[in-house]
Amino acid sequence: MDEPHVITTEWVDAPDDISYRDYVAGTYNTFRCTCAAPLQDREAATLHAAEWGRCVVCLGSGTVSIAPFHSDGCESCAGSGAGRPGAVVVQAQVTEDFVREVAELLPAEFGLPDVVAVLQEHMPPECGSMETVFSVAAGLIRYLEVQGLVVLATAPDFVPGEGVEQRYGDPRWIRTP
Repeated sequence: MDEPHVITTEWVDAPDDISYRDYVAGTYNTFRCTCAAPLQDREAATLHAAEWGRCVVCLGSGTVSIAPFHSDGCESCAGSGAGRPGAVVVQAQVTEDFVREVAELLPAEFGLPDVVAVLQEHMPPECGSMETVFSVAAGLIRYLEVQGLVVLATAPDFVPGEGVEQRYGDPRWIRTP
C-alpha cells in the first residue's frame, strides 16, 4: 500500500447477539490507516478519510467489507479509493426527542417544504447543507408515518403518458387524531 491515508477494516470476533446498529457502526471492527493515526471507530475512520480526500465509503481502500471474509469493489469511487470533489461528511445525531420537537412545530397539514423550513431553523449550523436537511426531512416524515402520527393526505392525481410533461403536486400529510 503505497497510497497515503488508506484505511483498512479488520473484523474482530464479535458476540453472536450483536445488534444491527453495532454491526453497521463497526463496533467490533478495528480501523488502521497507513499513516498510523489512531482511529477508534468507523466514525473516526470516515472523518479521517474525508479530511485526506479519500472515499468515505471504502475509506480509500477501493473495496468495501460488508461482512467478515467478504469484500467487494467500492461502487462509490469505482474502486479508486479517491473521494469525490467537494464531498463533505456531516454528522447529525437525530434523536427521538428532536423528531418529536420538530413534529410539534409542524402545522396540522404540511408538506415537505414545511418540514424543511422547520429543520433549517432547528438543526445545528454545521449540519445545514440542503442534502442533509432533505435527508433528515424524509426520514422524519417516514418515522412519523410508521409511528401512526401522520398520514399521507394528497398524492399526484395522475401520471401522464409518454412525451407529456410530468408535474406532481407537493404531497401533503396530516396529523392523526
